[in-house]
Amino acid sequence: MPAGTWRKGHMAKVKLNPMFDGLRGRMGDMVFRALYGGTVAGRVQDFSRRILSADQQVQIGRFKTAVPLAKELLADPQRRAECEALAAQLHKPLMAVAISIIMKSGH
Repeated sequence: MPAGTWRKGHMAKVKLNPMFDGLRGRMGDMVFRALYGGTVAGRVQDFSRRILSADQQVQIGRFKTAVPLAKELLADPQRRAECEALAAQLHKPLMAVAISIIMKSGH
């Protein structure tokens, strides 16, 4: 891709001032995410016209069921420590690792 061009939907890696290290969430029409040990910025997606397939609806339901179970998992100090170690090793957010464990367990 030539320099100076931007393809819609792509994310940019961001090197922030240390004061903003760990920035997450939405700011205006930008979203900041933690991925692979760094911060990534992208545009907020417009889901207003999205039509979900039956399989997508099932997956969203599984995810909604897994979130409270992941919170329970992280409430246990011993299991939380295990998840924190795995999250650091994989360079992923703690909650993402906990949800992954719950979903892989068949819940």
